[in-house]
Amino acid sequence: MAESRNRRTSAAVLTVTAALSVALTAGCASAHSDASVASAKRVAHAAPASVLRPSVPDHLTIPAIKVDTKLDTVGLDGSGVMQTPPYDKPMEASWYKQGPTPGEKGAAVIAGHMDTPEAPEAVFHNLKDLKKHQKIDIRREDGTTAVFKVDAVQTYAKSAFPTEKVYGKTNKAELRLITCGGHLTKDRHWDSNVVVFAHLTGDRKA
Repeated sequence: MAESRNRRTSAAVLTVTAALSVALTAGCASAHSDASVASAKRVAHAAPASVLRPSVPDHLTIPAIKVDTKLDTVGLDGSGVMQTPPYDKPMEASWYKQGPTPGEKGAAVIAGHMDTPEAPEAVFHNLKDLKKHQKIDIRREDGTTAVFKVDAVQTYAKSAFPTEKVYGKTNKAELRLITCGGHLTKDRHWDSNVVVFAHLTGDRKA
């Protein structure tokens, strides 16, 4: 059943790859008011793992940029475009539920706002500041926490988004964190996407 699900989710991810970056554009308006990010310090003692069983993620922690947030979910809208993370929850990121779960084989995708009209520093405001080897923890409903390390942080113009590199098939458990970045356009939207590439290094039990 897991193998069948992987085939379905891989197809779904590849079908909407172009739509994903376009959908995120809607969440990239320049912001005008105050907001804050909750922070937490956690120490991971992770056991090595190649891939994990599928399990829905519910919490994301990135100590280096003080992200400590519940995870919402987004899917596809009626037009086959990935839904934008909720504007009324600017401090929460959203897992793309039609792709792999974090820790499962494949590239799991989590999107979040960099800013919104009501929150100039939303959940992924500092995503671009992450560095190679820094840690990302994702707690899952099965009681495990998938532990990832950053491989690279890249900024891509929306007009030249590398779809295959970001969403293409992989036999490893990988993670993509996506938000907006670059420069503001005349209509006050960001012209690029910031993408964090990370890989699973292990997991720990609750």
